[in-house]
Amino acid sequence: METSYILETFGICKNFSGVPALDDISIKIKKGDVHAFLGENGAGKSTLVKILSGAYPASSGYFHFAGRDINYLSPREAQEIGISIVHQELNLFPELSITENIFLGRELTGACGKIAWAEMHKNAERLLETFQLDFDVRTKISALSVAEQQMVEMVKCLSIDASLIILDEPTDVLTDSETKKLFSLIKRLKEEGKTIIYISHRLDELRRICDTFTVFRDGKHVFTGVVAEHSKDEIVQMMVARKLTEQYPRVEVTLGDEALRVRDLCLETLEKGVSFSARKREILGFYGLVGSGRTELMRAVIGADPKKAGETYIEGKPIEIKSPKTALKNGIVYITESRKEFGLMLDMSVTFNISLSILNECLNIVRGIDGRKEKAKVDDIVERLSIKTPDTRQLVRKLSGGNQQKVLLARCVLTKPKIMIIDEPTRGVDVGAKVSIYQILNHLKQEGVAIIMISSDMPEILGISDRVAVMHDGYVTGFFTRANMNEESIAACAFGKNEGV
Repeated sequence: METSYILETFGICKNFSGVPALDDISIKIKKGDVHAFLGENGAGKSTLVKILSGAYPASSGYFHFAGRDINYLSPREAQEIGISIVHQELNLFPELSITENIFLGRELTGACGKIAWAEMHKNAERLLETFQLDFDVRTKISALSVAEQQMVEMVKCLSIDASLIILDEPTDVLTDSETKKLFSLIKRLKEEGKTIIYISHRLDELRRICDTFTVFRDGKHVFTGVVAEHSKDEIVQMMVARKLTEQYPRVEVTLGDEALRVRDLCLETLEKGVSFSARKREILGFYGLVGSGRTELMRAVIGADPKKAGETYIEGKPIEIKSPKTALKNGIVYITESRKEFGLMLDMSVTFNISLSILNECLNIVRGIDGRKEKAKVDDIVERLSIKTPDTRQLVRKLSGGNQQKVLLARCVLTKPKIMIIDEPTRGVDVGAKVSIYQILNHLKQEGVAIIMISSDMPEILGISDRVAVMHDGYVTGFFTRANMNEESIAACAFGKNEGV
């Protein structure tokens, strides 16, 4: 069938236990396009991608690719016909080398069936050069950063010479420089005639890299169009079925007394101390480039990482915090940026994950944990935070990214904190869930909680923060109030220029 479309889907439906996840999806994707799949978490993007890449069979309908009408194919068959996917959750083996991961299941062999290691290493090095990556291909994956592992996953994808490449949130863990390398590679692949399906919640990336887009909502195909012909606001409205009059719903309240003061805190690797304070009913944003030291600073504040020197005051009283447990006893909660690795137990229930912080309150001297009391508290906070789950017995792994983040927030809210430190609160979260999370933070702020928000998202920093501290190379290079914060000045500080108030 001669056509300018590399992929066409015809009435694809997918049901899970009778519940529709996809409903009559019929779309067309042109050969050589970078085509974005957009929609809130749970909209159906990932389900369709899993059907295309062989993880799921369609309940009904089919798609046309490589001269075939396909209802189901295995992941190996998908690769063999030219479909490759880079998942948001990396599919690498930590204790195997870069070479072994790239060619896993496709090892090159020589005489007598022996693995041709020299040839495989050489091919792996050539593929890494495509990304301008200077890794030793014999290095174990576990020795690489998450961003570096993402790049290896991309290299693995390219090694099969796919004609359709699916990228699921590819820039979520990449630095600005790594993102630029990725975009350069995508443009080169497009010039070579490759087609890219690009899934991202970062709408600002669309005009930089995408030609066309498809919006999904509630498992249905809403719209397909050309990126250049539609504004960001129009696309957002298609995604959420409502007009987001304010994507960053900051509330104005009178600031309270000082809740936290950190004075001359020195990390083990730095000589100069860092000082800052946070007030009740305030969101203090911490901005900086990846590697600026924001997360390391806050981990030292809560005693998770060692410090050489420094003083901490809570509500004006000096406190020696040597562990996260001590921080929690003094009213400081910390929400990690790596919720899946360090924040949540994905294969446990919503109830289990939330109630970890209140088990002492649910103890019965005779029966142990009072299940009814635990359930009542969990049900209440699930309703208050609008956590979407069919049941609190649901495994957290099965929730969307936004709802997983809300589960983590719920656990912390139940401790009734004085100070909340939250690292990258909306990373990997869709636009609708972002607004919901901001509203939760606003409510905590109105109740008198001092919130320290680490974020790499400039619009988020400008939209939600009452004040902003900017870090570069381990030091604070500027403080800004609502009166003088702007993108140019904050960015200048992030690159090392001292200014602000």
